[in-house]
Amino acid sequence: MRDIRLWHRFEVASSIETWDGTSIIGKHRFVLDNGETAALIMTTGGVYDRRGRRLLDIDQVVAALGRSAKPRPPTNAERTFMASHRNLRDEAKRA
Repeated sequence: MRDIRLWHRFEVASSIETWDGTSIIGKHRFVLDNGETAALIMTTGGVYDRRGRRLLDIDQVVAALGRSAKPRPPTNAERTFMASHRNLRDEAKRA
């Protein structure tokens, strides 16, 4: 990884990598002008149904958008990240 120096330009390239159940995994690369990756982060998200007070299954969301995409299996790192996120979310609910 590289430093992002103050006032230097960079771009963020974001992608949806895969999904599992109600969790979407996103990857975000911070790319310097010379094409080098300065940072790489992973995020998780979902689509919340306020009326039903629940997270929607992403396969249902994809179908509602008129698509037939299927996710690739999560990598070990993605599985670990999703499990960690679920644990943090559960801990916050108990607090």
